[in-house]
Amino acid sequence: MDVAFSTAGAISSAATFPLEVARKHMQADGAINGRQYQSMLHALVSIFENEGLPGLYRGLGPSCVKLVPAAGISFMGYEACKRILVEKEEDD
Repeated sequence: MDVAFSTAGAISSAATFPLEVARKHMQADGAINGRQYQSMLHALVSIFENEGLPGLYRGLGPSCVKLVPAAGISFMGYEACKRILVEKEEDD
């Protein structure tokens, strides 16, 4: 179950990662270079034109590495809360 949870997290992260890259570019480029994007779509297109497809996925590896422990911790927390709530319900 934990493997499926981690895999689902990695797939969803890969699907939305270009949006994270564009958001970070919009924040950093505006603060550092004074460059401003007009919209999220403008940022995505500019990154794709300047850096290609790999530019939209720069940093995906480390992001996926953190998903495995995060998914495990989340799943353990869910199970612990569920166990506590079930015990409390049985006591009532």
